[in-house]
Amino acid sequence: MASPRFRSLLTAALLLVWAACASSPQPIAAPSAPPTASAPTASSSEQPPRPAQQTMPAAPPTPAPAPVPAAAESIRIDIVGTSDLHGWAEPHHALLPDGRELSSGGLRNFAGYLDILRQRLPGGVVLVDTGDTYQGTILSNLFEGLSLVPVLNYLDYDAIGIGNHEFDYGPVGPRGAAARPGDDPLGALKAISTVTEFAMLGRNVYVGGSNERPKGMSPTGLLIVERRGIKVGIVGLATPDTVNVTTPVNVAGLRFGDMVSEAKAAAEELLAKGADVLVGVFHEGNDCGDLSDPTDLSSCNVQGGLIPILQALPSGLFDAVIGGHSHGRVGHFINGMPVIQSGAQGYAFGIVELSIDPVTKRSIRDRTNIRANIPVCEQVIAQTGDCNVRSFKPGMWLAPASFEGKPVVPSKLVDEMIAPFARKVAELQAQPLGVELQEALVRQYRSESPLGNALAEVLLAATGADVALLNSGGLRADLKPGALTYGALYEVLPFDNNVATLELTGDELIEMFETLLSSNHGVPQIAGLKLTTVHCQGESYIVDARDSKGWKIGPTKLYSVAMSDFLALGGDGLSKFLGSIPAARKDLGLSRDLNLRDEIAEQIRKGAQNGLPLPGIDGRMTLLSCPNPAKAFPVSGRH
Repeated sequence: MASPRFRSLLTAALLLVWAACASSPQPIAAPSAPPTASAPTASSSEQPPRPAQQTMPAAPPTPAPAPVPAAAESIRIDIVGTSDLHGWAEPHHALLPDGRELSSGGLRNFAGYLDILRQRLPGGVVLVDTGDTYQGTILSNLFEGLSLVPVLNYLDYDAIGIGNHEFDYGPVGPRGAAARPGDDPLGALKAISTVTEFAMLGRNVYVGGSNERPKGMSPTGLLIVERRGIKVGIVGLATPDTVNVTTPVNVAGLRFGDMVSEAKAAAEELLAKGADVLVGVFHEGNDCGDLSDPTDLSSCNVQGGLIPILQALPSGLFDAVIGGHSHGRVGHFINGMPVIQSGAQGYAFGIVELSIDPVTKRSIRDRTNIRANIPVCEQVIAQTGDCNVRSFKPGMWLAPASFEGKPVVPSKLVDEMIAPFARKVAELQAQPLGVELQEALVRQYRSESPLGNALAEVLLAATGADVALLNSGGLRADLKPGALTYGALYEVLPFDNNVATLELTGDELIEMFETLLSSNHGVPQIAGLKLTTVHCQGESYIVDARDSKGWKIGPTKLYSVAMSDFLALGGDGLSKFLGSIPAARKDLGLSRDLNLRDEIAEQIRKGAQNGLPLPGIDGRMTLLSCPNPAKAFPVSGRH
């Protein structure tokens, strides 16, 4: 590893002291061997000229064709990509039917894979991540991401892209939103940047109307690293949807540029600076159900995300692309570019293997290989080659993980780096909430869910509001059967949101839910309300709305609605709607002693003798199909 042991340990110790003072999925089964695919054979094994751009200088004269070097003579470079770590430095643990534990993911295990890659290809590995790196676990959140930095430094990441959740921590300290005078909305992100040894790339992130990037990020959003004599140019791009999927007040002073135009401009600038190959790190992604054929996109959701962006770029513009944000899997050639995306939470990683012509220093495209969704394991199920507990069947057995024919050796040094932070959170994490769950409470993003209903009921009781609302995107894990602990609840609700309350008329209440349901950010999880909705031509309409007693919602009657300050500040597309609500009817919860997660935890403790409310699926959110897609559905009198 590139980072010296003593420096990483010292960094970890210093960060623990600093933090003490300052204070989104199931694993997807992988095939027994990770898919390896080569680019389709072209008429020539040499890479065609990189597509010209209007603003690019004229290309130099094409040299006379030269013999293609033998594979052994080409220069090999591996682009290794991870995505959406969400604070999961430690492995995930699951019990097999026979009681044994199977772990998956974890940076200690990933370090073992990296060791093998770097030993096999000395000086030839580029390591990048697409963002959403820190927010998500109590181990990371309690220290606002600083507990992960020593490990990421030790793993020797070259660059990490800026994801939407990089802005969640807001100012340094316990408040997740910069809602008070003097709060620096980028304070926590800037604190992380002071101790990182890798570049933080957000090429399309600007301060207001300027062309300057926020402090703490790379001033250009670009990076060039040299590997085996080849200059590798890297650009990081954040999703423009960040303004809708993080606390809006934390990014109110930022502007997010279009990913297509920014990618083209970045490629031009990197080439002008001497880059030989180009790597795009996009915090935008897709999901493909089948990775067996890298040229077949029929299993991919191609209507949105990264795929349309890549299809709008010149063919073959990037030599490797790493996607993220959607928590999906991709291992395909898209518009002449090899693309990898490896889910989320550290379960897997991917590799784009490049062969570089030593004379032209250009990648030989028909020798580019994709190795997609490689599972990160300490032990594997011998018959499947992965460590997904769902793959285990009676009669199967476990074996030590291996990679490239060598045993994976988890890093004890990573354990040592994490240990002081882990000890600090262990006691907090194990606190019982006094409730025993007889069955799992699971979440659903696009429908009413047992978990959403239960937690919304708890929030309703904790606040005494008429209606409680939780956004599906804020529920990041399921609750397993057994004794409910604070740590388990933390995994479900990892964001440090305040409890906000809005006073809305019945008409405004219906308009808010129609806005949420039309915004493609998941189905709201509710209590105190029963809604019947129809989705037609891209918009949702409420056709019936009743309170918990069955009375129809009164158009002018005022209702108190408890929610997260993420929503109350305009998240999930509510900014325009909230602009019409008088400030006097908005309480962002700044005077409350507890945040949303802790208010729910405290209410569970108070009502422990009665157990957790378990309404199950009771039809409080009924979603009807559009009866006539060719005609907008006639609905409430407001339309």
